[in-house]
Amino acid sequence: MADKKDAKKDAKKDDKKPAGNPAEEIFIGAFIAFVVIALVLRGISFFSTTTTENGVTSSYLETITGGPNGWLANAIHFLNVAMAIYVNFATIFSIITFLAIIYVAWLTHKLFKEHAKNNMIIEVVDDLPSMQKQKWEKVLSHVGSENPAEWRLAILEADVILDEMTQSIGFRGETLGERLKNVSKGDFKTLDIAWEAHKIRNAIAHEGSDFLLSQRESKRVIGLYEQVFKEFSYV
Repeated sequence: MADKKDAKKDAKKDDKKPAGNPAEEIFIGAFIAFVVIALVLRGISFFSTTTTENGVTSSYLETITGGPNGWLANAIHFLNVAMAIYVNFATIFSIITFLAIIYVAWLTHKLFKEHAKNNMIIEVVDDLPSMQKQKWEKVLSHVGSENPAEWRLAILEADVILDEMTQSIGFRGETLGERLKNVSKGDFKTLDIAWEAHKIRNAIAHEGSDFLLSQRESKRVIGLYEQVFKEFSYV
């Protein structure tokens, strides 16, 4: 058993590499450093102006490639021109793309508003109770009467319907006047018509019987309310 252990130890000793010679390692390192430095210096001299021909100094690289008008110089010039054209084209393309993105964003926002408005109108129509239609029929009955007092009443009641409609749609404001001020024409195409009818209603409410009103004018004002209601499919 002891002989086997000694044999294994001897085998391990044989496997170990002998220690290197420090002087030899220093020589190899110095030689490699010399070669590297020589190659670097050679590379620098390759690009430096070291040759002279007809009074013109040039580097070895320029001499090999044909000088300032050689194939390498022409290739570099071509690449510079191509790069300049590419940069100009890319700049113009980027500007056009940016403007197109802005337009698409604006168009998307517009379509979204139209879609939301149409959805509001559909919801209002679906939720419109039969009592609302009865109110409008009563307005038409008042304006068709021979009694001047009912003409005024028709306009006052039509304005009440307009007030309820703007609340149902969700226009911002505590009063009808505030809601008409806050809404934009893009969301309310008959806004000016609504204002005209509402101002006549205010004159009737403030002046009472002193406000002169013919049946023809009453029917015209009710027609204004009807245009507004039809825009939102409210009657």
